[in-house]
Amino acid sequence: MFFILSKILSFLIQPIIWVFTLLLLSIFFKKRRKKLLLYSIFTFWFFTNGFLHYEIAKVWEISPTPYAHLEKKYDVAIVLGGMSGFDGNYNMLEFNESSDRILHAIKLYKKGIVKKILISGGTGTMTGLDIRESPNLKKYLIEIGINENDIIIEKESRNTIENAKYSAFILNRDFKNGNFLLVTSALHMRRALLCFEKQRIKVSSFSCDFSMSERKFYFDHLFLPEAEILARWENLIHEWIGYIVYRIKF
Repeated sequence: MFFILSKILSFLIQPIIWVFTLLLLSIFFKKRRKKLLLYSIFTFWFFTNGFLHYEIAKVWEISPTPYAHLEKKYDVAIVLGGMSGFDGNYNMLEFNESSDRILHAIKLYKKGIVKKILISGGTGTMTGLDIRESPNLKKYLIEIGINENDIIIEKESRNTIENAKYSAFILNRDFKNGNFLLVTSALHMRRALLCFEKQRIKVSSFSCDFSMSERKFYFDHLFLPEAEILARWENLIHEWIGYIVYRIKF
């Protein structure tokens, strides 16, 4: 039930839905049409403004750790899923904007900073339940030369709290008192750390897929709408709500 409710909530928190709702209301409430149109214009501008999103997202993100600052070795890099999908028609793995997670995990492994890679991820959808992310990623890693014995998969989780719960079971069983490095997107790291804290698993963070460190003061970035910012706001709001729910519920 919680999983289904979270999917419904993910739909409702989209800023584009808010703008669409305001525009619909302006059609039915003629006396307030002008105000509703102004609200919709302001909402649209706010949630498509790249500069405002950057400033707010940077406060929320957990800053990345440069490779040079990783002073110790880790038994396991825990890589959270949500970075890929599988196209059965072409029998091909497809990566998305969060693919930095697996790319950095590979580099951490190649540099000898981590001994093993644990990929945590089943399916985050309510359809296609037979397609699990971590087994497909394991197959990919083997094909590019990662030792199969150094790849661990957790394929039951559907969200971050389950990532932590099922990963914790593996880590407590096979790597008791080990050193662990959590690899996920900078925007997602704060919620992920909370989930592992709830499972009493001590991890160090390795953020990736982060906002650039330098501010941009271009005219279009400061004032003009950017379509991709709508999706970024959706991700940020999703993290806020998820963090609050996980803090209270679990």
